[in-house]
Amino acid sequence: MFDIKTQRHCGFTLIELLVVIAVIAILAALLLPALARAKETSRQAICLSNLKQWAVAETGYVDDNKQIYTDTKIPDGTPCAPGGYNEDAPTWADFADFYQCGQGQSAWFNALPPYIVSHPLWWYAAVDNGGIANFNISKTIYKCPDGTDWIVDPNLNPSTRPLFNYGQNSKALDGLPTNDVLKSSMIIRPSAFVMFAEVRDLASETPFYGTSTTDEILASPQVYTTRVSSRHNAGSILAFSDLHTKYYKYAYICTNDPTGSGKNARDPGLWDINWTFDGHAVGNPVGSPP
Repeated sequence: MFDIKTQRHCGFTLIELLVVIAVIAILAALLLPALARAKETSRQAICLSNLKQWAVAETGYVDDNKQIYTDTKIPDGTPCAPGGYNEDAPTWADFADFYQCGQGQSAWFNALPPYIVSHPLWWYAAVDNGGIANFNISKTIYKCPDGTDWIVDPNLNPSTRPLFNYGQNSKALDGLPTNDVLKSSMIIRPSAFVMFAEVRDLASETPFYGTSTTDEILASPQVYTTRVSSRHNAGSILAFSDLHTKYYKYAYICTNDPTGSGKNARDPGLWDINWTFDGHAVGNPVGSPP
């Protein structure tokens, strides 16, 4: 006869289940930060690679164009500029108009992509059927994973204007006449001169030393300390004219100047990060020490 006393019961007791849940929670608490760090490391690696490619493309362009650098933007006042055109926030329609009249081809985002087997921005707006939508869903060297996947500012419309995650240094010729062009022979310290940097595309991004942000200076094609991003663990990646790229903390790249009238994120005049051709801090006289 079957003895009920010898019957074995399968399953967990309540105490055992609680112990298992506690162990899983502890393991998750230990692993999730590591996974987050790994994901951010991967994002930084992609941005390092993208900025490296832009720097290499710039070098190729300079060699093919009498050692003259590309333009940082299509300036206000360019012939054929549509009404209401804003050089800091060009629209897709603006790119199509400039292409039709043959303007803006020396801007970095139009001139450099052929050097890295990519399409210039005007191509998406003026040639490719559905190009704007294709650009917005594709993963290209124009984009940082952080900036395109989930933290683009809600006030910015990628269907209206291209949202730049990287920009070209806009202060290279600080202190010189506005019609001057940047030549490689002018750069005093190539290993310190910034060619490209990551651009803020989220108004609420922190840290940020400015006191105000307009939509126009977010995701713009040009960059300086007032627009540099801190999206990577409170830091950003810079690409230099000697082709090296490096990660820096935001607090190192920018100085917090409370007298800046809304532009507190100033150039600290670092020896190893030069925004100007000769290394002087932006706003100081040309030829002054960093």
